[in-house]
Parts: sequence; C-alpha cells; structure tokens
Amino acid sequence: MTFTRKQTLQIWGVLDLFQLVWYSLHSWRAGRIPYLSDLFGIQALGEQVGAPLISVGLVAWSLQLTIAITAVGFLLTYRPTRYLGMVQIPLRLFFIVPSLSPLLLLAGYLPGLLMLALTIGSETLKAWSLWRRT
Repeated sequence: MTFTRKQTLQIWGVLDLFQLVWYSLHSWRAGRIPYLSDLFGIQALGEQVGAPLISVGLVAWSLQLTIAITAVGFLLTYRPTRYLGMVQIPLRLFFIVPSLSPLLLLAGYLPGLLMLALTIGSETLKAWSLWRRT
C-alpha cells in the first residue's frame, strides 16, 4: 500500500497525538497536571541534584513540547514540520519515546533492550517515510 504525502504526514500526526493523550492520561491518573507538574518537578529536583540533571529534565520536557508542535503540524499537513520531526529522532532514541506511539502500551511488559530495538525501528521508519514520502 502506498500513502500520499498528505496521508503520511497525517499518520505521524495521529501517532504524535496518541502519545500526547497517553502521556496526559498517565499524569492525570497519578494526580498531576500534565506537563505543568513535570516542569515544576524538574525545577524542584534541580534544587536538590544540580544543573546537569535539571538540563536533562528540561530536554525531556522540551521533547514533549515539540511532539505537540509536530502533532499539529503533521495533522495540518504542513510539510516543513518534517524537519522538526527529524530533529526529534535522537531525543526519542535517548529517552526511548517511539514515534510509533502504540508501542508505549507495551513498555512495561517488554525487556528494555527489546523496547530499545523497537524504538530504533520506529525512528528508522519515521526518518525514511519523512524523507522519501513527504
């Protein structure tokens, strides 16, 4: 099956949206306000452990922010969004946040190396499809 440029972008937009909803639901279930509680938590943690770890937390939070931006851009089929999607790939690999976001449902049930391998495959597919199909 071959997807058009527009369909390819929209598929990645839906997958980013799925990730945002999944992340938000988990935060609400834990009694936190999605994203905002995380930002305050990073700040509080930084006071205890120092600047190097707070910077990692801020990079992770920034990744979530860029996922929200790409979700909107991809859903609106705004082609330049693909560059931001490609820039996310190293961070998604570092934090093990697969672009094929339904894989997140398996995260607690799979060995870490298998989850890493699936994330690498997910990001390879995304890079290929954004480069070749859009």
